[in-house]
Amino acid sequence: MSSSDGMTCTSDGDAAACHRRRCSGLTGCALLASEAAAHVARLCRSNPRLLSMLIQEKCGDDANSSRFAHDFKTLADVLVQRLVAKRIGRQFPELEGSVYGEENDTIQNNKGQDVTIQVGETVEETFQCLSKALGDDLDSAKSLAEAAHKEFGSKDLNVDCYPLEEENLDLEKIGIWIDPIDSTNEYINGNVNTINEYGFHSSGLHCVTINIGLFDKHSGKPIAGVINQPFFEFDPVKGWSGRCYWAYCDGQKSLNSLPEIISCNQELVVTSNSETDEAKAALQRSGYTVATASGAGYKMLCVALGVVKCYALTKDSTYEWDTCAAHSMLASQGGTACHCRTADGPLTYRPKIAGGGVRAHCNAAGVIASRDPQTVDRVHAVLQSSMRLQHCSS
Repeated sequence: MSSSDGMTCTSDGDAAACHRRRCSGLTGCALLASEAAAHVARLCRSNPRLLSMLIQEKCGDDANSSRFAHDFKTLADVLVQRLVAKRIGRQFPELEGSVYGEENDTIQNNKGQDVTIQVGETVEETFQCLSKALGDDLDSAKSLAEAAHKEFGSKDLNVDCYPLEEENLDLEKIGIWIDPIDSTNEYINGNVNTINEYGFHSSGLHCVTINIGLFDKHSGKPIAGVINQPFFEFDPVKGWSGRCYWAYCDGQKSLNSLPEIISCNQELVVTSNSETDEAKAALQRSGYTVATASGAGYKMLCVALGVVKCYALTKDSTYEWDTCAAHSMLASQGGTACHCRTADGPLTYRPKIAGGGVRAHCNAAGVIASRDPQTVDRVHAVLQSSMRLQHCSS
């Protein structure tokens, strides 16, 4: 664990002390909730019945079955989202109404009925809800309900160190954004790709993340973040296992479970597969190597891990739930995430606007993120110049 005030967990004694800590603070609660969510995500991928539903949606052979499969895909996202909100609200009831997610809680089952997904107080309550959502597929409903109520402790986490037990947070000011399954297409496709020449995955299940970001509702600044990779490592016998990261930066302390900063050997910028050829060419002309990867959360995590120098995106295709958690990690390292197409400075976050739709929370001016603010400035200048030239030529 690294810290801006010199606190690290590198010695054997420090590591033992960290291992004894329990995740009792809000960041720790989010960390445990992310592992419970990852367990559900892995179950949906490993269960043949549930997996077949997802594949039907991808193929789209039958209209009714396709609609159900689409709804079920939404159910997987919504269940993870409700699970995280439930775990946080159980430990911190003051935050009820301040936990926001990408997904709407209501889905339509294959009978055309609207079902509001809830994680109940008991497995039976959750089972009754899920059985309606799954069209009386009782076996799947039972397995998902049991998974949603499975308890996890700090010993179950693949994380280098645990968060502080006590945090200097005014819960009335805290908002939380959840992205339940980031990089959904990779999750559905289920491909497993090797690491590329730059040391990260360009696509596949490794790019799937569960993102939980805490922010100050008054200032809009990110405060803490958790990113869970449910599909970090595969064992032929045990199946998939995950990897967790967290960060905390309240303005006084900056702590995280990330490895010590590693200086990139090259000026490597990661971007989206959908980024424009003009933007990529401008970066390359300026001496940057450009690579692509899936998942905004995963790309920003690669920046925080020191695998790449910067993440840049000129398009308006990311949202507050995509970036809040990773932005917190970069902030804890002295880095930042800023608007790309304007000079408005760092990204900010706000509570979910009722009836506002997803566009109300879009990072409409794109994103530039790095552990090094000077890199953000340089990349911003390159892309601003490129966009001005495109505007003049058009």
